[in-house]
Amino acid sequence: MKRGSDQKPATILDKAGSRISSRQVAMFLVCAVLLGALALRLFYLQVVKNKYYEDKVIEQMIYQTPITASRGDITDRNGRVLATTYKTERVYFSPSDIKSDEERESACRYLSEKLSLDYDALYSKAKKTTQKDVTVKASVEPDVARDIRAYALENGLSHFVHTVEQSSRVYPYSTTAAAVIGFCGTDGGLYGLEYQYNDILSGKSGMLISAVRPDGEQMPYRYESYIDAENGANIVTTIDYYVQSALEKYLEQAAIEAGCRDRACAVAMDPKTGEILGFAVYPSFDLNDPYTVVDYYTDALNEIGAQYGEDSAEYIAAYRAYQLEQWNNKALSETYEPGSTSKIFTTSMALEENLSNPSELFSCTGSYTVSGWNIRCHKKGGHGTLTFAEGLQNSCNPVMMKLSQRIGAETFYKYFEGFGLTSKTGVDLPGEADTIIKDKDDIKELDLAVYSFGQRYNVTTLSQLTSVSAVANNGMLVTPHLIKSIVDDDGNVLYEYKTQNVRQVISEETAKTISQILADGVSGNGGAKNARVEGYSVAAKTGTSEKGTVGNKRIVSTVAFAPSDDAKISVIMMIDEPTRGLIYGSQLVAPYISTFLSDVLPYLDVEPSFPEGDTRAQNIEVQNYRGLSADAATAKLKEMGIKYELVGGGQSVIDQVPVSGAKISKDGGKIILYTEKIPQSEYVTVPDVIGKSAEQANIMLTEAGLNVVIAGLKGEGTTVARQSVQNGESVPRGTPVEITMLYREDED
Repeated sequence: MKRGSDQKPATILDKAGSRISSRQVAMFLVCAVLLGALALRLFYLQVVKNKYYEDKVIEQMIYQTPITASRGDITDRNGRVLATTYKTERVYFSPSDIKSDEERESACRYLSEKLSLDYDALYSKAKKTTQKDVTVKASVEPDVARDIRAYALENGLSHFVHTVEQSSRVYPYSTTAAAVIGFCGTDGGLYGLEYQYNDILSGKSGMLISAVRPDGEQMPYRYESYIDAENGANIVTTIDYYVQSALEKYLEQAAIEAGCRDRACAVAMDPKTGEILGFAVYPSFDLNDPYTVVDYYTDALNEIGAQYGEDSAEYIAAYRAYQLEQWNNKALSETYEPGSTSKIFTTSMALEENLSNPSELFSCTGSYTVSGWNIRCHKKGGHGTLTFAEGLQNSCNPVMMKLSQRIGAETFYKYFEGFGLTSKTGVDLPGEADTIIKDKDDIKELDLAVYSFGQRYNVTTLSQLTSVSAVANNGMLVTPHLIKSIVDDDGNVLYEYKTQNVRQVISEETAKTISQILADGVSGNGGAKNARVEGYSVAAKTGTSEKGTVGNKRIVSTVAFAPSDDAKISVIMMIDEPTRGLIYGSQLVAPYISTFLSDVLPYLDVEPSFPEGDTRAQNIEVQNYRGLSADAATAKLKEMGIKYELVGGGQSVIDQVPVSGAKISKDGGKIILYTEKIPQSEYVTVPDVIGKSAEQANIMLTEAGLNVVIAGLKGEGTTVARQSVQNGESVPRGTPVEITMLYREDED
């Protein structure tokens, strides 16, 4: 266009530099997208995720301190506490709340002295400023915690040094009923009743919830919330502390005398209700220190340590294995071949099915052939001609095998199921093992023959007692149990166990007949006569079984119930791999069953019955005469009709033999009172009376100047099996020596 031309542009857009470029459009679109995305993100964060981030903020402002619930007690049937909770307190730092190094140093200096802790280690914990809870000491006594709180308050350290109440599990009787009670770990019960009833015992923990400002300062108390802990319920068991203690004592004595290699166990129960009165395993362990292996395993561990070193993998593995073994409830979680105690079941079947009667005659030549196998009787020369009843009393294998042939596999198995021998008992404890027995259709004639006398199938010790208790309970099988009731802290009963009758296995008539046969064998000349208890009718059966098919290891046992016609208690004791003495249940176990029953039957208010004029039970307990004048002491003894001797020229009694609490015979016993120190000339040497008759032993001990206390059985054929003071020992004249009389025969 020429200068000065009057022609106008068609539009302003035609002006140079006014056109919008594509780059500007792109930038505009990008900005629009980014602004939209930002808006969506803000919407997402402020609306969609509002609750999430609100909780995050609160988490940073809220501090939670757990309050441990008190675990419920476990008691015996009479209220004696077997497991309880002891209150302690945990001391901890809140390093994130520390204000200065001066506070840190002050707190660490005080606590290191108060709690006997290393200062440097404490200081390192106090410097973990990103944490709100660092344990200083896991458990201190309440009075120590009170001192720490007072110090923290007085010195302005309560925002940094804290204590919180917690619970520690304590077992007042340490080893008593350890296999039954079990123990706890950090997460609750690990074994036994502690594990079985963990949810009931543990309760619900509480919480102290406190708030802090963004600068870390504590908010006022109105911003705190306290949620109470709910204590666990208390369990009342069926265990009787007296019965439990006696059972453990005599099991231990029996196991030690027998040289037991693979532990031992015993169970006592009320056969009518299934209430377990005592449940013992030898060796026991300390519930307050369960991870320490008991002395029973010391020799084996020492051998491994000597060979490989105590830091070796072999030693550590062995130690761990022995830990697990000592925790394992042998009567519940291990099975064994019961041996002749199972002849109770075979004879019960035969009577119930009318396949024999107590007076039927059988012949025993010492063995019996079944399916081409010649199976011997324990009596090598055989029993000769004997009745059905004598076959049970004298534990004759051929009689049992002949009866089993009449019974047949199908019927035999039916009764085995009825007695509960093919299934678990259902006891309220964890870890119960199953019976090991062939399926019904796989049982052949040879299997049936050995089953008839308790070999080649396995049951638990508890199962065997439960099944025998059905005979004691007029043929009714009941479920064994350990819980009597569950109560709260105010004594309100939350749950009460009722007897669970499972089934009528045999008739009352059959049960009473078998019970009488067993009792007659104990009181007469049966194989279980060492289980006799003077003044009581005891039904008992002993057993000796081979352990496995290789070697000569054995298991010995005895099962009994009393009184035989109205049983208040049934008991079984089993020793695995005895190594000393005559290795038969009749010799190693039956005497201790006798001692146990003689101890607990009077405790259970079962009165003895003696023939008129019988003085065999008249042992007396010696009273304390020390501190009395010689005249007063002798006057009391004269009044009681007890023989005595006064030694020395003093005016007062300063010593006596036997000591107070000891027992002597009322008729033949003698108490020696000393008014001066016992001179060496008054000491005598104890003679060896093992194997002697009661008369011979009495003469020897009396002539030595000792008091004689006769325990066990009295009668022709008994000899001294044990003496309480070993021969060769030097003891004061008048010391009581208890001699235990037994029949020394290999009858099982």
